[in-house]
Amino acid sequence: MINAGIVGMGGWGRALVESVSGGSDAIRFIAGMTRTPSRAVDYAGKAGLRLYESLDDLLADDELDAVVLATPHSTHPGQILAAANAGKHVYCEKPFCLGAADAAEALQALTANGLKAAVGHDRRFYPNTVALKQAIDTGELGRMVQIEGNFSTNLAPAAGTWRDSREESPAGGMTSLGIHVVDAFIHLFGRISRVQAVSRRVALPFDIDDATIVTVEFEGGQLGYLGTVASTAPLWHLRAFGSGGWGEVVDHDRLTITKSRDQSETRTWENHGYPCLPSVAAALEAFARDCEGGAPFPITPDEILHGTAVLEAIVQSATSGDRVPVSKPIL
Repeated sequence: MINAGIVGMGGWGRALVESVSGGSDAIRFIAGMTRTPSRAVDYAGKAGLRLYESLDDLLADDELDAVVLATPHSTHPGQILAAANAGKHVYCEKPFCLGAADAAEALQALTANGLKAAVGHDRRFYPNTVALKQAIDTGELGRMVQIEGNFSTNLAPAAGTWRDSREESPAGGMTSLGIHVVDAFIHLFGRISRVQAVSRRVALPFDIDDATIVTVEFEGGQLGYLGTVASTAPLWHLRAFGSGGWGEVVDHDRLTITKSRDQSETRTWENHGYPCLPSVAAALEAFARDCEGGAPFPITPDEILHGTAVLEAIVQSATSGDRVPVSKPIL
């Protein structure tokens, strides 16, 4: 069992706490920190969290083994370095960092201090994603050829929050939505070599893009394309095409495997609606087991760094319109 502190106590920070509040045997939250403590006093009391007014104060808590960051993206590099210097493991909500150089520095600092890093791509833990990954790895779908994905929702309610700035949300929904598709692509098809993106504002009432499309080339030769719309109804969708058929993930609880016109099977899982707290808990518990010397967190530091480099290339391409190679920083 590790003791964790939550940094950032907005809606998602609270969801992280609540995902393991039913009695996890791997991780528990005992402290929290937010930029506006007055808004979190009641919640901290109900959740049994010691409430701190600064990150330094929270990191000075000797009972904490780790921190979980649910904070603005641009703050992650400094917060991870501070946690590393304080001897705390770090689980960081996505994106880990906005730039590959910052991610490399942060990961190196954790490694140098014998600490673990994890990133909040909980969709790897969805039961339908797990089943699709198994179908691909066992060869059930043949040789993989192409993949498509879309993660969309309406970010208009984010007006007036940190998410409504281009600094925190470059290339529209990529940092809050599309980055999950990028990680799923890496998880299912491997490393990405080049990207090309188009991103523009169409309907949002504030100045970030809400229509973004990206074409992807993989090192293994496969192709992919993803979309993220930040001004529509929610959608999570992946479809992976192989020479023997295709598999389709929809939402958090459905998988269809189609091998021919008359050979198609759909599986569903109960109790996995948004925000799919069982999968959020599974990610946090995998992190906790890694911290205690158990199985490594399934997203390696190298994959965390690669995912950041892909995001950076997408943002560069959305700005320039060019086809951009993904950098290869080394840890």
